[in-house]
Amino acid sequence: MPPIRVTVNWLDGDTHASVSLNPIPVPQANGATVIQWTCGVNVASFAITGLDGSQFNPVASNGQGSSFTTNDANSNAVPTPYTYTVTATHTSGKTGSHDPEIENGS
Repeated sequence: MPPIRVTVNWLDGDTHASVSLNPIPVPQANGATVIQWTCGVNVASFAITGLDGSQFNPVASNGQGSSFTTNDANSNAVPTPYTYTVTATHTSGKTGSHDPEIENGS
């Protein structure tokens, strides 16, 4: 199964970054799935934190970077949402955080 690709964007006028998929749908039929985030519009770097250790490995990025990949066990029998935090740095230098979701078993 190919990875689910997500982009971290900071659109003009927004107070913080957002992700291109929120929630990130991870179909139950996919089984274990790789999720990959990359920098998008106006984002110089970002960090991911707060992923649930029962489903994701690793649970956080190693500080700010331009990409991050985690393995999602996707082992829930029913749709289950997981919140995580994206802290992004805008190309202007300002920072902001956002708490999007991943929905396993969707």
